[in-house]
Amino acid sequence: MNDELFVDAAWLAAHLNAPNLVVVDTRSTPHGAPGQTGPSGREQYAQGHIPGAVHLDYAEDLHDLATPYAARVAPPQRFAEVAGKAGIGDETLVVAYDEGNVPYAARMVWMLRYYGHDAAKILAGGIKEWTAAGHPLTAEVSQPHVRRFTPRERPALRAARDEVIAVAEGRSEAQLLETQRDGTYALRDRDIKGARRLSASQLLEDARGGRIAPAERLRELVGGLDPKKRTIVSCGSGVGAAGSYLALLEAGFSDVAVYDGSWMEWSHDDLPTVPKPG
Repeated sequence: MNDELFVDAAWLAAHLNAPNLVVVDTRSTPHGAPGQTGPSGREQYAQGHIPGAVHLDYAEDLHDLATPYAARVAPPQRFAEVAGKAGIGDETLVVAYDEGNVPYAARMVWMLRYYGHDAAKILAGGIKEWTAAGHPLTAEVSQPHVRRFTPRERPALRAARDEVIAVAEGRSEAQLLETQRDGTYALRDRDIKGARRLSASQLLEDARGGRIAPAERLRELVGGLDPKKRTIVSCGSGVGAAGSYLALLEAGFSDVAVYDGSWMEWSHDDLPTVPKPG
């Protein structure tokens, strides 16, 4: 397990009251997947969350209002305002958690890194690991201290639509990977032209609480790819892609970007597709 990326429940319990720590409940519901129902992330948070945690939904709180048909990350000013009101400042350490089976926490970490904030970690195993260790939940809503968040964009971490179109049209040598999680990927019948399939459900293993696959398995999964090439990861709405981004960095890839418009944007704009491989 990448010690720089993950913390365990024991560590979080010991540091829960640290003044510069902000715990973020990132639980959400699948966006853009037909037939997906269930309580919203905010409803899950209200039913019980880690004490002191705030709730942020990547597609409700931190999305680009100009693209309601996709879940692209919010522009700098909006992201900074929402993050600051949630208590995330320039000196804050963020620990994000989810259920341990959909990498919403990875999405939070990627968004923070995109805006230049590297002090962000994931609770290994998510909220299930927390409760399994005997730690309590609460329904009390936290009132965070508002802080200043300074966005410092890193454009290389994000692939815009035009860069993905260049791959689809054969004008770019970047590696494009379709990494949507298996359950939602099964609902599709087409892929972005030029993409190679690599499952986010395997890169981050549900059976291990969303931890990155062990090193040997990771090497098997990325076999045939060039870790030195520009690599773009896509999925349904940018969640699986964010988890895949972190896994590929762990695998030694040096230039990885998330196409956060992903399939929701691509299909909405009727851009070049091909049938999924049989």
